[in-house]
Amino acid sequence: MSTPDDQATGLRTGPGTAPAARPGPTAREPGTGPLPWSEQRLVLGVDAGGTAVRAVLTDLTGRRLGEARTGGGNPQAQGGPAAAHRIGEAVRAALGDHDPGRLAACVIGLAGHRRFATDAAAVAFTEECRTAAGPAVPGHLRLSLRPDAEVAFAAGTAAPDGVVLIAGTGAVACRLQRRRVSTVRGGQGWLLGDEGSGFWLGREAARHALDTLGSPSGAPDALTTAVLAALDVPARPRAGAVAGLLRAVYDAPATAPATLAPLVSTAAAAGDQAAAGIAARAAAHLGTLVEATLPAGAPPEPIVLAGAVAASPGPVRDALTAALADLPGQVLVAGDTTMAAAWLAARTIVPGTPHGAFLP
Repeated sequence: MSTPDDQATGLRTGPGTAPAARPGPTAREPGTGPLPWSEQRLVLGVDAGGTAVRAVLTDLTGRRLGEARTGGGNPQAQGGPAAAHRIGEAVRAALGDHDPGRLAACVIGLAGHRRFATDAAAVAFTEECRTAAGPAVPGHLRLSLRPDAEVAFAAGTAAPDGVVLIAGTGAVACRLQRRRVSTVRGGQGWLLGDEGSGFWLGREAARHALDTLGSPSGAPDALTTAVLAALDVPARPRAGAVAGLLRAVYDAPATAPATLAPLVSTAAAAGDQAAAGIAARAAAHLGTLVEATLPAGAPPEPIVLAGAVAASPGPVRDALTAALADLPGQVLVAGDTTMAAAWLAARTIVPGTPHGAFLP
């Protein structure tokens, strides 16, 4: 019997329960008989983010059969046609030489999903992806478009309810009920929000460098030196360094400061006080975002951390984990989001598909 979130995809479910994943070859030895039902049917999981689109092809046991990566596929950042093209390209590459007729389900976790104000707009984008994928997506296969928050949450837990914080280039927190987003906090983008995100961290690093260079006393500290080196700006003379830093930032794409975010974590881990302060403020912003997502008196539910800022080991995640320690629910770190998308796809075929088969 299918669960409500399986029914929402509009795909038919099949009989049986998928066995637990077992290590083995990606191709079956000749002469060993027909493929078991769980290996006959294939699913695609896609994680389409602003930096990259990643896709994975698996069978219903969670065995990886193909993988691919292309450029960014966020329709909000890259535009609909470019994003659809990259998603289609990743799907084609992940399918490889496998028979498209064996595909049973595909789930696409999409950053920028909120761009679609109507269901019709989402359907139109999905059809663009189908066209871009070409013969790799046969007519019988429905592409299920899901917000990236739903896939990121599934990458951290099999629970149906809880909170996911995605902090990468941007920052958003979502509460999920029955694996569907019910509440959203943040996610307004670099111009109106995204405090604590990679963009925010990089911008704060650049601001600190400007303040340091403008100060009449002292030499550039470790963080300032790292920022100038990353932007290929000579540290002296100071006036030239200020002009060069401003040029480097304003001549680049708007979200380019996010590339400076790792410098904050590296410098903070090495003991730089300015970087440590920025990391601590980022964690405080992100912790507040999570708290705003939880309703008053909410029962203990898992809190999943996803995205390069929140999920990567380092000072920001350490401070964030400490900030969340008093909230109800276990704090978890998301695993492979492409495999989470594949698991959600497999559940539309076999609702009881074990989470651990795809995300051990």
